[in-house]
Amino acid sequence: MSTQDTIGVYDQAEFADNPEARCSIVLILDVSSSMGGSKIQTVNQALVKFGEIIREDSVTALRADIAIIEFDHSARVALDFTNGADFEPPILAVRGGTNYSKAVNLALDITEARKQSYRDGGIAYYRSLAYFLSDGYPEHDDASELANAAARLAAAEEDRGIAFFAFGIGSPDQPVNMSALNDLAPRQAVELTNMEQLDGSIQWLSRSVAAVSQSQPGEAIRLPQPDYLDF
Repeated sequence: MSTQDTIGVYDQAEFADNPEARCSIVLILDVSSSMGGSKIQTVNQALVKFGEIIREDSVTALRADIAIIEFDHSARVALDFTNGADFEPPILAVRGGTNYSKAVNLALDITEARKQSYRDGGIAYYRSLAYFLSDGYPEHDDASELANAAARLAAAEEDRGIAFFAFGIGSPDQPVNMSALNDLAPRQAVELTNMEQLDGSIQWLSRSVAAVSQSQPGEAIRLPQPDYLDF
């Protein structure tokens, strides 16, 4: 059986070892060719710090379930859901073009499968968090694919199944197409303009995971202030 064949297949024994409530987090990261250089280096470094922040608190480490999807003109699970205590991010490398809909649909598929495993194992869980990052335009999507992915995402947000946060990383000589991101995302996408803001946005996510994990499932939560734009 290949690694890909095991995506979305979870051993219920893990819940006997750790019966804590779970917060599933999926990072959906653009690895198209235009993300090369300082962008992908910053992402890889930020993911390491993300894991360190998650592990700083023992409760957060036990409750966080983290997955990473990488996308170019296709989409792949770079890391299936892994408990925060064991999180070791892969080193991402760039290639290819950009497709949003495949990445979003894959993220929703694995998140739904993970929540079903919680239900099957009798584990309480929080609303999922999703972090989406791109620097380009989805030239490998067509209009209907994007519309269908956006509608599916909007329905998941409406049902409070997921909180989806979209970020565009641009530069003075290569601004990101924010209109494409805002057509996809249920809430206003955020434009990042430098590597400090990119790093800060991922660390903000880790602090948000900690805030969620310290609450009770179903409880209203105020996420940390988005200070990543202060750089």
